[in-house]
Amino acid sequence: MTFSTELAALEGPALWRRFAALCDRTKAVQERLLLELVSQNADSRFGREHGFARIASIADFRRQVPLRDWTGIEPYVTALVEGEADALTHAQPVSRFVMTSGTTGTPKLIPANAASQTANGVTMALRLLGVLQDHPEVLQGGILALANAPVAGQTAQGVPYGSASGMTMTRAPAELQRRFAYPPAVLEIEDQASRVYAMLRFALEHDLRLAVGNNPLNFTQLFDLLPVHADALIADIASGSISPPTPLPEEVRQRLQAPLRPNPERAERLRQLEGLTARAAWPNLRLIVCWKTGLMGRFLADLAERCPPDTQFREYGYGASEGLLTIPVSDTSSAGALAIHAMFFEFLPEEPPQTPDAPTLLAHELEVGQCYQLVLTNAAGLYRYCLGDLVEVTGFQGSTPLVTFQRKVGDVLNLLGEKIDARQVAMAMQAAQGDTGAAIRHFQWIADEASLSYELCVEPAASSDEALWRQLRDTFDRELRSLSHGYRLRRDNGTFKAPQLRLMRAGWLEALSQRGGYQAKPKIVGHQLAEPELTVARIAPDQRSNSN
Repeated sequence: MTFSTELAALEGPALWRRFAALCDRTKAVQERLLLELVSQNADSRFGREHGFARIASIADFRRQVPLRDWTGIEPYVTALVEGEADALTHAQPVSRFVMTSGTTGTPKLIPANAASQTANGVTMALRLLGVLQDHPEVLQGGILALANAPVAGQTAQGVPYGSASGMTMTRAPAELQRRFAYPPAVLEIEDQASRVYAMLRFALEHDLRLAVGNNPLNFTQLFDLLPVHADALIADIASGSISPPTPLPEEVRQRLQAPLRPNPERAERLRQLEGLTARAAWPNLRLIVCWKTGLMGRFLADLAERCPPDTQFREYGYGASEGLLTIPVSDTSSAGALAIHAMFFEFLPEEPPQTPDAPTLLAHELEVGQCYQLVLTNAAGLYRYCLGDLVEVTGFQGSTPLVTFQRKVGDVLNLLGEKIDARQVAMAMQAAQGDTGAAIRHFQWIADEASLSYELCVEPAASSDEALWRQLRDTFDRELRSLSHGYRLRRDNGTFKAPQLRLMRAGWLEALSQRGGYQAKPKIVGHQLAEPELTVARIAPDQRSNSN
């Protein structure tokens, strides 16, 4: 019996106690998990090609299976898509593919099978159990869970594919699913505007206590649609109907219409509000569970302004299309315990040698305060897969590290050796906003390889004169120099001129976030500006800035 199968049979405090006990035996748990995966899949094509039958230790596994990124796993996944069932695993067929959010360009199809879904289900159950232990009051009302459609289509072999968030929500504990504010059929609506309208239409009939979804920006965008659709939403609630912006497929419309009844009392209460806002419509919203780590934390302040004053925020947990990776342990920390029951973890230094046989550390060998690249092996056939994520160790639960996501490994700009990473850019902008009082919705720091120069692109959140935006750019430039030695050297010696400023039209952030659905994480660094047609103005630096 695997650890995930054992944990899946438990619930409540018994589940949490068993997981905590595993966290005290990280080395043994991880070794047993790995050897079980290797043994189970020895007769897969990957297993035969890499001598799984001869692997009896972690050292054997490291020696016989090279580290690999997506290019090393893609041929096997292509074979799976085309019908080679045992390409990566043996007698454990792919039950679905999970689409990535496209942060690396073209979305990928990540395999999932019954074993990996059980593992992720246990991880989600542990996350939600932690929420309920710390906030039992959320069971007194409705739950708004943001997700994409769990099924977006099928491969030629008939295997479904869809989003990780949709699949995760369908595997939430039944006690919570009964309190979800909208029926699952809402996620089948293809038109995004109609889908979010339907979410709001159902949610407005509930006394929401809890909201769950990975991306805080999506809550902000959803809540901002309340006043836009206020009249239609209130009319629908009064009449017991649903009237989204675009017509729904008849079969979906009938399923959504079936539970609806006229609710004139609720409609009148909403009509009497000074404005249809999340703060007014859901005054008892106690907790929002969403990403707080990495670069997503900058969206929390905007979201908090739209919520009741006593709404708290808890970390959703670190995860990817490849699986759920951590279990947050408290409201006060964004760190989470590694899901050691679900995957075998290895770690590379922040800047490792780029070789397939680079030495790795195991979970129990990490050091607090250090950053590492994460490598995973899971039940769906990803072996020594370099995820491309950088995590920081903040502590331990037993011998299991508590980690936070920091950034993608590729989120580094390096035109001439300066190596500016996304964390430095985020810190510089936070300081610049604090000094200038400038209100912005989003920004990107763009490296132009052709001209060997940088440009700061900003979507204002409020109208201001050009002088304020010049001040923001100059302050950002100064702060970034203080954070990046390489950038400071090249600005001081004139290699880099002062950055240009590009003001973007309202809606730029929304356009970026809609590219990848509810898992999208709009980047703040890059080499090419996305949606350049939304440019409003470009402001060149003055000569004094170039000489500083």
